[in-house]
Amino acid sequence: MLKRILIFLIGLACLAIGAKAGGWTPETLPMVHLQDARRYVCNPDGVLSQAATDTVDALLASLERDKGVETVVVAVKHLEGDDPYTFGMELARKYGVGDAEQSTGLIVILATEDRSYQILTGNGLEGTLPDAICRRIQNRVMVPALKRGDWDAAIVGTMQAVDGYVRGDPTLRAQYGEKSDWWGRLGGVVVTLFVLILVAVVASRASARRRCPRCHRLTLRLVCEERIQQGGRTWLRRHWQCRHCKYEETTADRDPPGGGGLHHGTWWPPFIPGGGFGGRGGGGFSGGSFGGGSFGGGGSGGRF
Repeated sequence: MLKRILIFLIGLACLAIGAKAGGWTPETLPMVHLQDARRYVCNPDGVLSQAATDTVDALLASLERDKGVETVVVAVKHLEGDDPYTFGMELARKYGVGDAEQSTGLIVILATEDRSYQILTGNGLEGTLPDAICRRIQNRVMVPALKRGDWDAAIVGTMQAVDGYVRGDPTLRAQYGEKSDWWGRLGGVVVTLFVLILVAVVASRASARRRCPRCHRLTLRLVCEERIQQGGRTWLRRHWQCRHCKYEETTADRDPPGGGGLHHGTWWPPFIPGGGFGGRGGGGFSGGSFGGGSFGGGGSGGRF
């Protein structure tokens, strides 16, 4: 009887070791942000609910946009090697999480069946989220929820607390904001120029079109024009043709001072096919990327 119990216990130990060995690695973890730029939470085991995942994704998208902090949240059951710190550092090196210039990367890890957690901060984020602050967030927000088995509350609450500290730093990513404003202003100038060009083209097309005296449609178009000298004056001789009934006529008008006018038809921007706005059909969302930031090992972790 004792022998059977011993064999049974050895079998359980082997199963536990096998489960640990089969955990996630930085190489096998699906990095969802690279497939969809709106996603930041790696949740391959379904540890978190969809509602919690969506909440954290939206929060981290806003944090990256406003403060330039690139974040990866990992919520799994097992990590191979059962070492969230090593896992996080390898993940940071593999993908270069964070901006290369300011290294404002952030990695948060939860392994529920290993009962471990870890926060890692990029070099440029250690002043905003020093080790003591990370530990305070864990002790006050994360760990109590983890002990209750409420994974959603642990991750959502932690990321909300992190968001509060990051947004409380007025100097963080100031340069990022300036770049964003600059691109916004440039985009406004480009749009304004495009609209002005479009208005000019439409007006030009309208002036080069008349009503046909034969079919009475607004399809008599200017084909070409030329300047001629006669009686000491300059005249514009224009040739018109109806696109509908092929009626043709030639007119002669005084050339205003400075000249001008259309030659050999009208011009229309090639990027507006058929005189309208073009666009790509379909849709979808493109994958994101990481900026190549560096990590020095700042942060805090533990077990619950």
